[in-house]
Amino acid sequence: MIKVSVIIPAYNAEKYIHQCMESLVHQTLQEIEIIVVDDGSKDNTLHLLKDYEIKFPDKIKVLHKENGGQASARNLALTYAQGEYIGFVDSDDWVSLDMYEKMYQKAKEENADIVVCDIVEQFVDKELYHSHTRVTNKLGYANYVLNKIIRCELVEEVFFPQGLWYEDFEYGAKLLMKTDRISIVQEGLYQYNCRDGSTMHNNNAQKNKDIITVLNHISDFAAEKGWEEKYGEELEYLYIEHALYAAIVRLTEQENDEKKEVIDYIRKEVLKRYPLFYKSKYFKEYPLNKRVATFLNAKGFFYIVKFIVNMKKRIKG
Repeated sequence: MIKVSVIIPAYNAEKYIHQCMESLVHQTLQEIEIIVVDDGSKDNTLHLLKDYEIKFPDKIKVLHKENGGQASARNLALTYAQGEYIGFVDSDDWVSLDMYEKMYQKAKEENADIVVCDIVEQFVDKELYHSHTRVTNKLGYANYVLNKIIRCELVEEVFFPQGLWYEDFEYGAKLLMKTDRISIVQEGLYQYNCRDGSTMHNNNAQKNKDIITVLNHISDFAAEKGWEEKYGEELEYLYIEHALYAAIVRLTEQENDEKKEVIDYIRKEVLKRYPLFYKSKYFKEYPLNKRVATFLNAKGFFYIVKFIVNMKKRIKG
């Protein structure tokens, strides 16, 4: 029996794929399958993956498709997955060698549909531990799919939206709404490679509008399932946290002439839906500095937030 199917989309990943694959083929959990989708790479990625497939034929399946983006690659792999649980790894990241053994064991011990672990962000000169297992509501786990294993039956009818940023956020939020059986492993088992080209470090202002599209998809999904009342406060939290706060703070760091227009779009879209966001239960739980920053963003005074953030960086430096 395959206990965990690990899905990896790969595009021009020859610089990173070796470290990623080595961390997977040597997992202490033996009953795993590794499904890698080469998404039309133009470098040596496919050749390297084929070498791994030859070396580990009982463990690795390599698929190849024309370039269509990470979401399409993951969706294709999902149709092949045979594991009891599903996991996702990006081709430039790696995982601790006992990650899937620990997470699968936790899943079986607690009959969990989803198990979440912490993430370690790996920079060239430092690493940062992020306690993603400590959240105030379960949709707070939605930031990543990479630090989770998900029961196979749960992923039925849910696919990654194609052509959008934040697609894993949408996917994770929808799955989290489908179950209350969520367990955690408070260890930094997933190693996230923080390189400049990633979505969170990209200078493309316009694509940040996708956060509103994705949030609307999540809200529509809740409405379709009749869960609007059940998740009303949590959905409001997602708009505040991911759009009004995080997306705008990221945009202020960009050197892009379009960022003001994008920030105005994001804040107006949130305020149309939640004009009294500052009365939200979860907003009131924010620390004071985060409440102030979010409120200033909502009022269009994001440049003040940028000034404060830059001052803090200078003081720390």
